[in-house]
Amino acid sequence: MKLKGWGIALLIGIVIIGGIMAIALREDDNMVITEPYEDTTNAVYNLKVKLSPKDDFHIEASIDVTNDSAESWSDIGFYLIPNAMNSDETNVYEGDEAVIAISSVVVNGKEAAYTLDNNELMVELEKALDTDDLVNVTVDYSMTLPKGGMRLSQVDDNFYLAHWYPMLGQYQDGWNIEDYNSNGESYNTDYGDFTVNYALPKNYLVATSANDGEIQPTSKGTVTGENIKDFYMAIMNPDEWQAETVQANDTTLRVFTPASQNMLEETSSLAVDAYEYFEEKIGDNPFDELDIIGNDGYMEYPNIIEVAADQQSQESVLVHEIAHQWFYYLVTNDPYYESWLDEGVTEFSSSLFISDRYDDDEFGFWGASSAEQYYRPEKYVNLPLSKFGNETYYSTIYGKVPMVLKEYFDENGGRESALEFLSAYYAEFQFKQVNTQQFKTFFEEYFEGDQSEFLNNWLK
Repeated sequence: MKLKGWGIALLIGIVIIGGIMAIALREDDNMVITEPYEDTTNAVYNLKVKLSPKDDFHIEASIDVTNDSAESWSDIGFYLIPNAMNSDETNVYEGDEAVIAISSVVVNGKEAAYTLDNNELMVELEKALDTDDLVNVTVDYSMTLPKGGMRLSQVDDNFYLAHWYPMLGQYQDGWNIEDYNSNGESYNTDYGDFTVNYALPKNYLVATSANDGEIQPTSKGTVTGENIKDFYMAIMNPDEWQAETVQANDTTLRVFTPASQNMLEETSSLAVDAYEYFEEKIGDNPFDELDIIGNDGYMEYPNIIEVAADQQSQESVLVHEIAHQWFYYLVTNDPYYESWLDEGVTEFSSSLFISDRYDDDEFGFWGASSAEQYYRPEKYVNLPLSKFGNETYYSTIYGKVPMVLKEYFDENGGRESALEFLSAYYAEFQFKQVNTQQFKTFFEEYFEGDQSEFLNNWLK
C-alpha cells in the first residue's frame, strides 16, 4: 500500500492515519514470530459473481479446503472482510457501508452452522477434518459495496472488488484471523488457485488477478489463475477509461487511466521502465500479465495494482505498487504482525529505482526521509498493527525502514550492493512466507561479519 505521491503522500497519509480508530489490543500482540512459517492450508476457489442492474452482487463461493497441518480441525476459519466494513466495526465507514447478507453455508452438500464476528467467518464441521483430508465449503451471499469506500468500493459505475470473498485464513495452533484494521493490511492468506465466473448486466472493462487477455468490454466471462494470494477484480464503465496494452519483457501490462486525464502514454512508459528495472535488478516475475488501474486506490494486489489518477502523483505511487509484486506477492509475509517486510522493503526498492532513474539518492529517498522526520518512529519496526500509534505506523514503516536500510548500504557498497541483496533475498524466498527472524538469519549469512548490532537496533 502507498498513500500518495512524494509531497502529497506525506500530507494525505497523515490525514488518513490520524483519523484511524484505535484498535483493541489482543493478548498475542506482544508476540514476536521466531519460527519459520509452516504451510498448513490449501484452498481451491470456484467463485461465481453476478452483478444486478441495481448494483447488487450475488456471489457463490465454493472452496475446496485441504488440511495440510498436523492437527485435526473441528472448524474452518475464513476472512469475510466486507462484514467489517461498517460503522459498527470500523469508524472510517460512517455513513457509507458495505452490506452483506449470507443466505447459506454448506459443507459437503449439507447446511453447516457458522459464526460471523467482525471479519471472522468460522464454519463448524460435523466431522473433524484430519491431516491431508479435503472438504468443500460453499458460501452463498449478497453484497452491496460502499460508495467511495477503502479498497472494496463502488465509484459511480465502477466496482472495485478487493477482499470480497471468503478468504481461507492461516492455521498455526488455531486459526489466526485478526479483526479488520484499516490502518494497514490485517489479513494473511496463502497462495491458492482460482476459477472466477462473472455475469454483468451490460458490457464493462474487467481486470482481475488472473490473465484477462485482450482489453475489450464484456458482460460475461471466466478466468483462472494459480498461486494467487488474494483475488482482486475491477469492473469498469468503458466510457470512463482510456486503456492500452504494452509489453515489459515477457509480461503484458494492461494500463487503464481516467478518460478525463491525458496520462495514458506517460503511465504506460513509466510502468514499463519500472517493471523491467525490477526484473533486471531483483529477479524475473513468473506471471504473464499485470493490470494497472489509475483510480486513486494506491494499493497492491496479485497481478494488479491501483495507482494515482493524476500525473503529478503517479511516479512514486506507481513504482511503489509495481515493486509490491516482488515484496508482498512473490515474497510474502504476515502484514498484521510484520508489515515492514512488504511495505518497508517495497518503499526501499522503489526509492532505489527513483535514485537510479535520476542518479540522485537524496531525491530518490525524499519521500522516505520526509515520512521518518515528520513523526518520531517506533524503536522497533516489526510490531503488529495494533501496537503502532496512529502517526507512527507511517513514519516507521514508510520512513524508518527504507532509511535504515539506505544508511547501511551507503556504508556497504551503495545501490548496487542493495539491489544484489534484494535479488538474493527474492531468490531465496520466492513463493514463501518470510518473517523477521528469517530475514535476520538471511542477512547475517549474506554479509560477512557479525550483523547483530545493526539488526537488533531496529528489529525485536
